[in-house]
Amino acid sequence: MVESILKKENVYPLTTPCPVCLGILQTYIDEEFLQKIKNAVEKDDYEFKTFICSLTIPVCILVREHSVLIHLQDKFKDEYEIMTLPDFVSIKEAWKLRCGPLLSNLINVPFDQKSMFDIAVLFNYERSDKECAFLSDEKPDIFIKRKSKNFRNLDETFTRNNVIKALDSMSEDLFKRLYKTPPSPPKSACNFLDIKCSHEPVFVAGRYNKYSRELSQTPWFIEGKRKGVSSVEEEICNLIKKTFRYEEGRFSASGREDVDVRMLGSGRPFVVEMINPRKITVTEEEMILLQQEINKNSTDVKVQDLQIVSKEETNNLKEGEMEKTKCYSALCWAAESLTADKLLKLESIKDLVMQQKTPIRVLHRRPLATRERTIHSMSAKLQDDHHFILLLNTQAGTYIKEFVHGDFGRSTPNMCTLLDMECDILTLDVESVELEWPKRLENNHI
Repeated sequence: MVESILKKENVYPLTTPCPVCLGILQTYIDEEFLQKIKNAVEKDDYEFKTFICSLTIPVCILVREHSVLIHLQDKFKDEYEIMTLPDFVSIKEAWKLRCGPLLSNLINVPFDQKSMFDIAVLFNYERSDKECAFLSDEKPDIFIKRKSKNFRNLDETFTRNNVIKALDSMSEDLFKRLYKTPPSPPKSACNFLDIKCSHEPVFVAGRYNKYSRELSQTPWFIEGKRKGVSSVEEEICNLIKKTFRYEEGRFSASGREDVDVRMLGSGRPFVVEMINPRKITVTEEEMILLQQEINKNSTDVKVQDLQIVSKEETNNLKEGEMEKTKCYSALCWAAESLTADKLLKLESIKDLVMQQKTPIRVLHRRPLATRERTIHSMSAKLQDDHHFILLLNTQAGTYIKEFVHGDFGRSTPNMCTLLDMECDILTLDVESVELEWPKRLENNHI
């Protein structure tokens, strides 16, 4: 139909690549090419409800568009004098306007500009850098090499941003001296390079309990050597990854406990950011089954309240980081004989403000600083003459071990000064993290 209209008007399609789009709007808009996109999407096996298409095109097209605009302004001054490139439909937008609805029909999924699923179509033009070289010669300060996101093995000198910046800073007369207007027809067309699908991150949150005193929260390496056979992160994420089939998982929690500290009570809130997941939705029943599988798979780590949350909701994890309080129980040793009456006096101490220097044990990885922390309340239960269980409610970020033994006077006051005798800590448990997130789920606890 289009061809018959063109013939009637004595207009014939170009047999050479278009001097502006380099052939993109000639060659890569037919059903055969869209079928190639569909096949690539199906091969990658993503679950998605809507899609958006993004194009990576040679950056020299910006120069060619600029050249055409200057030519039009010279030849048709009245019509084009006040117009700029943003006033025109770009090559990318023209491709989307043409191919978006067709591709939507082909894959039977709505096209949505705000979609989380992106079908990226990449094009390459071998002479692109050569055509832009005059810009870097004239404006060298604007151009600095960087690694290309789409072509990871290549250094990228010319980017959309710096080319636009150079063109905007160049006078029309200078541009016309350095570059032909209108642009010359290309010696070869633009080449299709690749189709890459990606989905924006999906987030899974929950709470975990840790019952081992030999398990780190995240994989633990010292001088490049692995310590321990697993971690809380791996015990949880290995099975979540199996379900959602993501490329990379980023595990975050509301604080962390030491390797030798158990996490008890209602658990510690955590979230897994799933980068580029293939699966994005699960039913409530499927999530419960996933939770049960994680809990069945490990005796050291259990999870509860497992659920999908929005990106915005994950802010609760960090916003409550320093506002929340924590409850601890610690088995402690005292050098001198203790009595229940002496320990009873601890209950009257409220909101004890202490100064804690960075503990010696973590100085190798944290900067030296003095931090003010508050012990909101405390009590103790006598076990025998030299042992007691210390119960604490503290501000987040308090170093409990150092509060007990004093860390050579680096944490003051401490249990040694409060009881007027040498004290040390034998075992420590986190009893609760007072953060009401994520939401509690009915019939979904350990």
